[in-house]
Amino acid sequence: MAHFHYKLITKQGIMQGGVVDLPFDSPLSATAYLERQGGAVIFVKPLPAWMGNLYGGVERFFEVRIETATMAEALNNVAIMLKSGIPVVAAIQDAMADNDNPTLAKVGRDLVSRIHAGSSLSESARNWGRYFPDTTLFLMRIGEETGSLDRTIQDASRHMIKVDRIARETKGALMYPAIMFSVIFLAMAFWLYAVVPMVLPLLKATGKELPALTQGIIATANFLQAHLGLLAVGSVVVVVVFKTLMQRVYGFRRQVHGFLLHMPIIGTIIHASNLAFITAYFSLLLNAGVDVIKSLDILGGALSHEIYKEKMKEVRVGLVNGLGLRTSFADAGIFPPFVVRMIGIGEVSGALPRQLDFAAEEYGRRLDDLIKTLGKSIEPIALVLGGGLFVLLLVGMFMPLYSMVG
Repeated sequence: MAHFHYKLITKQGIMQGGVVDLPFDSPLSATAYLERQGGAVIFVKPLPAWMGNLYGGVERFFEVRIETATMAEALNNVAIMLKSGIPVVAAIQDAMADNDNPTLAKVGRDLVSRIHAGSSLSESARNWGRYFPDTTLFLMRIGEETGSLDRTIQDASRHMIKVDRIARETKGALMYPAIMFSVIFLAMAFWLYAVVPMVLPLLKATGKELPALTQGIIATANFLQAHLGLLAVGSVVVVVVFKTLMQRVYGFRRQVHGFLLHMPIIGTIIHASNLAFITAYFSLLLNAGVDVIKSLDILGGALSHEIYKEKMKEVRVGLVNGLGLRTSFADAGIFPPFVVRMIGIGEVSGALPRQLDFAAEEYGRRLDDLIKTLGKSIEPIALVLGGGLFVLLLVGMFMPLYSMVG
């Protein structure tokens, strides 16, 4: 795999050139590939590795994003065409390489070129891991090994849509209170920065000692006036440092995840979304024919919440040590009795995927209900908090003026 600088003349007689990323190391192979696309190649020259990496990084930075729904639709279309007997290369060409989204079209063309070069679909898609989740890659490989690629790709498409819905709803639910309280904070900062200094000369003109509340508001306004730039820069630095620590420091990330999990309302949303994800994902893998131990390994790697990743490892250890699936989930201590009971019934009856599907639907409904009721719960709190702060501000600033008039 390398980047090549090329120039060719198209069938229409137009000179065309650029840089292309191809699954070849040899310029001869790259030339043969470009000629198959149509046109006469003038020259093909491989770029140095550092230049190719730099070009690829810049290209990724500016590329059009592929929405999960768009990728899921493309995969579903591929599955439908495979079911009707169309070869995989032709299916990818029609469903992805000719797509209106330029990035998806590029991914489709790359998949086609890699398959022509001798790679399987799952191996080719692994080079685009930022668009194909591990679940999708694993299901593709299972489909290739079992001859049921159409079914596994369709399962992957449905799973992508389901997981994307859970992620969007959870993110939206957690963003709502953050936006509400940020608006209150910014409104208070505006009053302290812009309004209080206008009233300050009148307060000084009274010549009387101001109440402690008024002095505190004036001190806060003066501090904001003097250090606004520093506060803005400091806020950006705090956000960047926090995001960096969350991405790179496991201990910090685990502490934050544990703290959020025990917060009222927010913890309930996180709990419901993770349970919906675990049960839906577990069911998908079992339905695809993956054994329970391997499914737990894959599931643990797919989870982003550190606490739940640890609990899935505990479940796996319990199962390896001879405990049943129900006992292993119960001993983990984080799964509610409803989930443990459904898993136990599925384990005994041999209908575990069906029971997990039922649990996933139930927690999906609970998550929907939580999101609907979140606004009704947050709005009164925000009104009380915002109203209380503004009342304190008004009392502190205007009561001395009323006293002076009196």
